[in-house]
Amino acid sequence: MAKASHTDGWSMKQISRPKSLNLLVAEQIRELIVSGVIELGALISENDVANKLNVSRTPVREALQKLEIERLVQIIPQRGTFVFQFNEQELEQTCKMREILEVGALSICLQKDRRGLLVALDGKLEQGEAALKSDSRAFHEADAAFHTTLVETSKNQDLIDAYHNIINRIRSLLNRLARTPAELSGSHQDHMKLVELIRNGEDSEAKAMLGWHVNGLLRMYQNKEGARQP
Repeated sequence: MAKASHTDGWSMKQISRPKSLNLLVAEQIRELIVSGVIELGALISENDVANKLNVSRTPVREALQKLEIERLVQIIPQRGTFVFQFNEQELEQTCKMREILEVGALSICLQKDRRGLLVALDGKLEQGEAALKSDSRAFHEADAAFHTTLVETSKNQDLIDAYHNIINRIRSLLNRLARTPAELSGSHQDHMKLVELIRNGEDSEAKAMLGWHVNGLLRMYQNKEGARQP
């Protein structure tokens, strides 16, 4: 007869593996870029970041390499690491990539888990409604959560990974365009309309609506740039 394990009856919690130092550094730099604290085109010094965080240069260098994959920074040999900059053509390409990924994710969800998608998005609509009563930053976070939830509900890991590599550039630009309360409300109304179309089984209309919506960043940029022209 097998002996009982000495650990039988012990109440123990599984130990989650802590994040590596380079990921923690990347999170902090990423948030500073996305929130607008670090300006577009700014130089990021490995030494300054290492001293500020009281870490060696190695995790800082690894963090910046990760952020370069996300295209939040550009590492130029012999010159340094710079926060990304963009022009209208690059923004158009990023918005098109976002459209392909989000509409693709929506198609998967409609085929495999419409109910799960609706439950998830209904929760994000509530978050967005509450954020509208707070401030623009709160709504930007709710906005990103709505779209990220849509993509992650597809459970297609390749698609999700590709999306995560562009979404922070999108968030960074949205935070810098200083959307008006009317524009924020309009974005939330788009979310509500999209969920209604999904709920009603109007799949083609939902995909078209989502494609138009995610290109709103490009239209907003063009309108604001046009307003600056003499």
